[in-house]
Amino acid sequence: MKLDFVKGHMGGNTIIFLNGAQIPKGRELEISLELLKKRYLGGDEAAILYPPQGEGDLKVKISEPASGEFIGACGGMTQVLGKVLFETPVGASLGITARKPVTPVILETDNGLTEIEVFFSESRVEKVVTDMTSFVRKCYQHGVHPMEICGVKVMRVGEFMAVNGDRIKDVCPAADVEKLDAETRRILINVQKEFMEQTKEPYNITLYDWHPCYSGDLRAVFPHRIPDLIETSCGTGTVVLALAILESGEMDLSKLPFKESCRIRVECGGGADLIGEDIAELTFTLKDNKIENAYFTHNNVELTAQGWVEL
Repeated sequence: MKLDFVKGHMGGNTIIFLNGAQIPKGRELEISLELLKKRYLGGDEAAILYPPQGEGDLKVKISEPASGEFIGACGGMTQVLGKVLFETPVGASLGITARKPVTPVILETDNGLTEIEVFFSESRVEKVVTDMTSFVRKCYQHGVHPMEICGVKVMRVGEFMAVNGDRIKDVCPAADVEKLDAETRRILINVQKEFMEQTKEPYNITLYDWHPCYSGDLRAVFPHRIPDLIETSCGTGTVVLALAILESGEMDLSKLPFKESCRIRVECGGGADLIGEDIAELTFTLKDNKIENAYFTHNNVELTAQGWVEL
């Protein structure tokens, strides 16, 4: 079986894009997960693209190996997709044309309709802004609240567990959380196991702290499944971070210049640790001290390969 692909990344979060018309019906999950393995294309998520079936401009099915299932949202995928659509022939093949300087594109996903806005600088995609509001709503529906597991204070945010690295150091001062050392990993694995047993949620972690090294407000890494899947950047994980610091009280709303809106800049993308120079930015509006709308962008998005693979 010969399949066309495009591969790219957002701050090291690697996505492969496939043509749904080339994949036998009923084998989409199996084939996309197989192609994510290192012996084939290697990647963190796969996006299978189809013509629209409803009100969108295209349909997207997203698979990821941590759960082995299709998922409803992936911020990294949407960021790379902007370049896939307008810097390769993929967009034209789906009947999507650029309207400069900004082209809105509506995606049909398992979470419903998601809009991205693609900003151009001459003929190149300069930036993609993803509307993450549907994911925010899903998190609130699942539940956002504090928990204490194995002595570590964490936040449940929908399907995610959010952990402030300083709370790990509260129970193990010797842990080098910044470098995600062996002790930090041991604690995270134990806490995650108990979290999953209590909540019945899949593997998803946002690890963060308030000790930025560069131009961010915070820094984060996403060790969803240690050691096999540690994402250096994660769009949904960045939204989880905002929800966690808001609902835990770590974000002091009294200090915001505008009470209804906020922006956080998160350092990420460096590797399997908390040291990264990339910036993930989330802008969100508040209503009754809850996030009402959220918009995500990342400053390091690239296409790395395109061609075909035989399976």
